[in-house]
Amino acid sequence: PKTTLQDMEVHSIWVRQFRSGENASFYKLAFDHIASIFGRHDGQPVVDAGCGSGTKSFELARRGYRVQAMDFSVTILEQARAAAVEQGYSERISFDQSDLTALSIPSGSVHRAVCWGVLMHVPDIGAAVAELARIIAPGGTLVVSEGNMRSLQAVTLRWIKQLLRRERAEIIRSPAGIEFWEETNTARLMTRQANIPWLIVEFHRHGLELVERRAGQFTEIYVLLPWKPLRSLVHAINNFWFRWIKLAGPAYGNLLILRRPTPDS
Repeated sequence: PKTTLQDMEVHSIWVRQFRSGENASFYKLAFDHIASIFGRHDGQPVVDAGCGSGTKSFELARRGYRVQAMDFSVTILEQARAAAVEQGYSERISFDQSDLTALSIPSGSVHRAVCWGVLMHVPDIGAAVAELARIIAPGGTLVVSEGNMRSLQAVTLRWIKQLLRRERAEIIRSPAGIEFWEETNTARLMTRQANIPWLIVEFHRHGLELVERRAGQFTEIYVLLPWKPLRSLVHAINNFWFRWIKLAGPAYGNLLILRRPTPDS
């Protein structure tokens, strides 16, 4: 999987599918909510763990935060740095190479961190969870976004693929969720639909308490729709669900707000 994630092809696909202008309104809602949780920017950088192309770092910088963006892929970091310069965020964002399972950050030193859509591609998710928890300071907050294996979208598509025998990936079930291993032009890529309750318990085991679990995007089915009016309808539903319904159980995207208690709490 690391070989695949070093290749720009897979990142280009993700940018095209998930970072398009059609998704901009959702990211505004989501990061406005994250900013309300993080509070005022006090000079302490927000860690963007697994920053990829930098989209989430830019959302944070746009709201006034300094960002320490980290990714293990040198290739994608170079692209993210160039994009930060182009968009005028280079003074707010620093980019560092670091592996999510062995972060180059001192323990208990981070007060705010985001890990959005990253754990789903990490085979050793236990090590990644432990590292993310390790760096969070007492009173610090971690925001995690992952796909929900029990969502309406995940269950329906698994059932349809099984019925039509259209599943091409190797499927591995584990306590952490359902892993889909697919061949790419470079190597294999793993995408996990998370067992969200397991993930919450695993973070709790490493000292982080759940503050909030809420829906992200209700569905990502728009990536399969060729007709723009239909995609626009799906995006409208996603935004409505995020703003007003908020229920995480049926939604594919799940946001977890986790916090390390202070000694006196």
